[in-house]
Amino acid sequence: MTRKNMQDQLNDLDELEYIPRIRNLPQRELRPRQIQPAQQRKTGVSITAELAEGSQAEDRFNFSYNASRHERQWIEDSLGSFYDGQWLDDVLRLLKGGKEASVYQCLANPAVTLSAPYIAAKVYRPRRFRNLKNDHLYREGRARLDENGHEILDGRMNHAMDKRTGYGLRLMHSSWIEHEYQTMQILHAAGADIPTPYARGDNAIMMEYIGGSDMPAPTLNTINLHPDEAAPLFERVLHNVDLMLANQRVHGDLSAFNVLYWEGQIKVIDFPQAVNPHRNRNAYLIFKRDIRRLCEYFARQGVISNARQIAAEMWTSHGYRIRPNVHPGLLDDQDEDDYAYWQRME
Repeated sequence: MTRKNMQDQLNDLDELEYIPRIRNLPQRELRPRQIQPAQQRKTGVSITAELAEGSQAEDRFNFSYNASRHERQWIEDSLGSFYDGQWLDDVLRLLKGGKEASVYQCLANPAVTLSAPYIAAKVYRPRRFRNLKNDHLYREGRARLDENGHEILDGRMNHAMDKRTGYGLRLMHSSWIEHEYQTMQILHAAGADIPTPYARGDNAIMMEYIGGSDMPAPTLNTINLHPDEAAPLFERVLHNVDLMLANQRVHGDLSAFNVLYWEGQIKVIDFPQAVNPHRNRNAYLIFKRDIRRLCEYFARQGVISNARQIAAEMWTSHGYRIRPNVHPGLLDDQDEDDYAYWQRME
């Protein structure tokens, strides 16, 4: 690839309004795991959900939400083990439908000690909706994780993922969900304004429900803020972005569409595409896009800011380099372009 072609790709990335996110496979073919008993769970504690061993189809739960036949089967397959494990008693309604996943409001089992009677279930899309285009932008530098959160070191498993065989796609599916769940655990422990992550299964994540009994929290893009609260909320969102950077995370798809607003407070959601700024060469371009989208929304609310300046200052304040950190041993001091590049880096 020529230097010009590389730069053209970076320029294209900088202007993208949307990079398609991965859509996932159903979990039925993955190995079942057992959920911990509800009596042992505590709110705010990171817990790995394990699907029940030997769960039979007739044990699947009936729920109130009026789903189509295919969606009902998908929900039963993805959430039935959480019902068996006494996480939830009912699926009440669809909160958010998307190409990657859908989020449902569920009635929590009384045995689960939560601050509200509801729990949110994020259920990933089955294989027929999957689109792997451009996911490499986010997977670069990311460890491949197994269903227990451990890095996959087995050569055969990595080869299957490289070749994107059926088995490899199932491994990638599980790794993608585990990455989002671990990111949520890290950010919640750091004090970020995100829904509390409770548990994860092979095709779903259980988390804190944000909203009231009859109305879920709307996304910020649907809200026109009062002038008195726009500026403080902008600072709060930026505080969360800064906190993510401090914990080596860039959201990757941040905008007013991925921020919930409820009773004057915000919660940042959707982290499957989060990247590590140390390990992803496109991290700063992705980060700038996040900041630009936020600034565009708050500009419509009367808060004027300089997105490029905010991004550069916040990024460098954590010691990250705006330009790629190239080892001098990889440069040729006799090459005019390499020499000019090194001069700019100093």
